[in-house]
Amino acid sequence: MESNNIRSNSNYEQTLAGVTKDLSDLRANILGKLSREILILQAQKNALTDDIQRLQSQRKELEVLTVAQQGMNQQEIQRQQWIEQLAQAITYHLKNDVIVTNSKVLSDHSENFEQLMLNLDGAIRATFQSLQRDVDTYQRDLDDQMQRMYTQRQQGELMLSALVERIDEYLRRSSGDRYTGGSVASSPPINFTGTSGFAGVIGTNGSNTAPTIPNGNANYGQIQIPTFNSSQFRQYDPNDTRPYAGDPTEPFNSLESAPSVPIAQPTKKLNDWWLGFILVLGASVVLSLQNILVRVIFSNSSIFGLFSFGGLIKATVPNSFMLLLLRMLFATPIMWMVAKFVFRVDVLRDFQYLLTPNRRLLFWRVAFSALLQFASFAFIYVALGILNPGLAVTLFFIFPTVTVLMAWLLFGDRPSKERWFVIGVIYVGIMLTYNVFGVNKPDTWGVIAAMLSGIAFAGYIITSQACFKQLNPVSFTSINFAIILLLCFGTLPFTLASISFNSSLIFMCFLIALTTLGGYLLTSFGTKLMGAAQASIVSASGPVFTTFLAFTILGNKLDFIQLFGVFLVTGGVGLLSLQNMYKKPAK
Repeated sequence: MESNNIRSNSNYEQTLAGVTKDLSDLRANILGKLSREILILQAQKNALTDDIQRLQSQRKELEVLTVAQQGMNQQEIQRQQWIEQLAQAITYHLKNDVIVTNSKVLSDHSENFEQLMLNLDGAIRATFQSLQRDVDTYQRDLDDQMQRMYTQRQQGELMLSALVERIDEYLRRSSGDRYTGGSVASSPPINFTGTSGFAGVIGTNGSNTAPTIPNGNANYGQIQIPTFNSSQFRQYDPNDTRPYAGDPTEPFNSLESAPSVPIAQPTKKLNDWWLGFILVLGASVVLSLQNILVRVIFSNSSIFGLFSFGGLIKATVPNSFMLLLLRMLFATPIMWMVAKFVFRVDVLRDFQYLLTPNRRLLFWRVAFSALLQFASFAFIYVALGILNPGLAVTLFFIFPTVTVLMAWLLFGDRPSKERWFVIGVIYVGIMLTYNVFGVNKPDTWGVIAAMLSGIAFAGYIITSQACFKQLNPVSFTSINFAIILLLCFGTLPFTLASISFNSSLIFMCFLIALTTLGGYLLTSFGTKLMGAAQASIVSASGPVFTTFLAFTILGNKLDFIQLFGVFLVTGGVGLLSLQNMYKKPAK
């Protein structure tokens, strides 16, 4: 900051020195012109003075001649007098002309000098105002950068504290195992859930930096990055080598207060893992239920074989836009409230941050990712209206393979041989689900819509990668929902003719919005407890749950070969997530 101020002062001094030099040059130029004109007038005056002296000498000579020639007549005397009067008149007029000319020249130069000084003063004022605005802008940008650096440093310190705490806790448990002679049950591998960040259903080869957001259409990614408060962790005595058998969040008071019971922390961690497993599994069930609700809206179905309900609207592209509009009308405000009151994120501040001139590129990336997600929503709705929900969701799960291939094409991230094998397994499962060897194949347009939805969602994953480095994921999801809602309003001219609202449709759209937010929250908290990498494996069970719920609730069946394809796709996606846990470089 101080160096910037010194640089700014030096710039001001250089500008002032330049202005002073320009004024000095202008003054010297004007004085030079005036001096030359005065010299010219002085020369004219000297010439006139010489003429006057010459005339006076001639007059004297004439007087001498007059005295010498007494016989000159009166006419010559009058002529001499007339010449003298003429000479005096010429001298008088010449003097007046010189004085008037000098005064006019000085007046003109004075006016020009004043005008030039006013123009120069205005230019200097405008220059300094522009410099002041630039300095203020640089100061604000520098303050923002410093604040961001300070926030990142705090986050890094908290993450490092959490890492040291976990390592210390693990070493203490290991030392406790040695002291107790191995009588304590072995704890599960340490899972640094606090610093794991995001993990989606699929990532690029050898990389797990591509997070995905639950969108209610068989995308069962993880969301929330847990934050840490360094004051909540137990502070250890460096000279204490005894195993720790208590809660690591409780303060350590004295050596005498240590209990003599076996170490209980691994059991607590195992319970947390199972709780997270249940939450993530519940998120998969809730998001699968959302697909069933969409199917019911488009097709009249027998609910549990007890009664018929559904077929509220036809499965067309305009109706898909209308259904998406109704869903986002409920989901967007709920998501913003969840972001504010549950995750404590100021979405409006992050949105204003996106609108700053130096963040326009990030804004367009977010807008483009929302456009791709909007297309994915529309296509999957069309597919769910035509196909069996389990089949549609299974075909949608082509997106992990497309993500890997797009990462290879765009970023040169070549998949490993193991990953190529898993991709082949997924495509074999998709072909079996399509019943490629059977006679009764599903509707071609529905298959195309489901696969286009997966491809659009893969593009959304790739596009959102750059956004997560600069924008909070909760804010990213909330802003994405708002942009999708605006895009839905933009489709109103094409959907107005087919809109037919009723209370049942609105209630079903409200349930779809609730399942979206429910899946979001369950996935977020489950990932925090279970770990992102393991949660992504569990969340890959979406096609299986969708198929099971479609059969249980709607009675929709798949052939045996199609069921085998569903399990094959689910297993392949799970293997891709498992490869993210044990990364191997591509050969």
